[in-house]
Amino acid sequence: MRRRRPVRIHRRLAAPALLAAFVTFVVVGFAALAAARPGGGESYGGGSSGGSGGGGGELVFFVLRVWIQFCIAYPQIGIPITVVVLVAWLRFRRAHPSSNEHWDTRSAAPPQRAASRDLDRIRALDPEFSVVLFEDFAYALYARAHESRSDPAALAALAPYLSAAARGHLASRRPAGAPVEGVVIGAMRVVDLSLPAAAVAPQGGAVATVATAAVRPQIGLALEIEANMTVGSGAAQTTQYVRERWRLVRDAAARSRPPASVGAFHCPHCGAPFADTGGGRCQYCGEVVTDGRFDWSVQAIEVLALEERPPALAGTQPERGTDFPTVFHPALAARRAALLHDDPATTDAALAERLRLVYDRLNAAWTGLDLAPARPYVSDRLFEYLQYWISAYEAQGLRNVLAGMRMTDAKLVKAIRDRHYDSLTFRIWGTGRDSTVRQATGEVVAGDPKADRAYSEYWTLIRGAGVRGAPRTDATCPNCGAPLAVNMAGHCEHCGALVTRGDFDWVLSKIEQDDSYSG
Repeated sequence: MRRRRPVRIHRRLAAPALLAAFVTFVVVGFAALAAARPGGGESYGGGSSGGSGGGGGELVFFVLRVWIQFCIAYPQIGIPITVVVLVAWLRFRRAHPSSNEHWDTRSAAPPQRAASRDLDRIRALDPEFSVVLFEDFAYALYARAHESRSDPAALAALAPYLSAAARGHLASRRPAGAPVEGVVIGAMRVVDLSLPAAAVAPQGGAVATVATAAVRPQIGLALEIEANMTVGSGAAQTTQYVRERWRLVRDAAARSRPPASVGAFHCPHCGAPFADTGGGRCQYCGEVVTDGRFDWSVQAIEVLALEERPPALAGTQPERGTDFPTVFHPALAARRAALLHDDPATTDAALAERLRLVYDRLNAAWTGLDLAPARPYVSDRLFEYLQYWISAYEAQGLRNVLAGMRMTDAKLVKAIRDRHYDSLTFRIWGTGRDSTVRQATGEVVAGDPKADRAYSEYWTLIRGAGVRGAPRTDATCPNCGAPLAVNMAGHCEHCGALVTRGDFDWVLSKIEQDDSYSG
């Protein structure tokens, strides 16, 4: 049998080919880093909860190793190029000393993003307004609107909350008429807030308004929303990532509805199922209930980005933002002092223990692809978000493994208080071994199971405004004292109490990435 000779590449051809491949690798590699973490965070855009994979430093060392090997194999090419690059770099540094600080492998400078507007200002006009409840309303309306866009009757029933222009936009969204399901919001930011004209802030921080006689004074705001959703059916089904801007208005004289009504998109005046009798008038109470007269109404929707892509879970993305400056709310000190005055048991140490308990339970549940152990500690909205990604990992036969995870620091950065909820946002720092593996074989497809990876995120805890006492760290139901076990709806399996709404203790309601958080 004739033995096949190995193929040899001529050195004159190999050197230019390897050099071209090296340059291509560097260009493509750094371009990939610039495009990493779509959707404002690796956990949302398709990576792990803690940010899987190696950082930019790993790529730099790999490039250097490849270049050294190239220089050894082809010194007549590699050494002159290295000398030219070093000389050019040194000359650049001498000519631009202020730019030297950028020659490192740390995260890029924080994005120049305007701080998220503080919706708490609305309480000066509406004492019942709650930021937590408004966010629940906005999340629920966003999902309901997209799920209804292929059904004209379902869209029409949302007329009190979606203007004709907004409904028309949704109905015509391509692919027109395709069913939508699995809508999951990964981020929502308030990018604009306008109170009625002549609003001023006198001593004490209250906001006064002067109504104009010609028009109904209204509050206006703009939300930037990032979401994933499944569009179409059968072979035509696709997963979309979308970033949109929604503009909402509400009359300044309107008052927020009770918490139990949030997410029930009926007539905002009488509470009956809405059926339009013409001109936006409810058939039951006879009131015109559109255009923000009694509740928030979406006036316009703008698509900022839309990509068709499945959740990308096997790729390694760099961790960004860990060394960014921490964003503190300007009213933090006063609000924190007020909470401690009303409830002296909410000490920094007690809150840190509760936060650490939630952190440990959530990481363990995430690794096990089973959120049941963490269900008592996360809100309904966050549970749906996390369950989406758990299902995505299972659908691709993958598992994100978090081992040795530990919280290394936590700082309180924001506090919001209203008649219904207290809300505390912490920036947490953590580290541990983070990798993604194939369930069937254990093959590592992202991250490094042998090396710790540092990261930071912003976590928000909420608790009912009337709840008092030290945060619990034991595994018992806060209502009946039985061993803590809840169903997926968040109810205690022993007494039936809903323990995931913050009615008894602090629960985690939101996780935001440090490179997208804006306050």
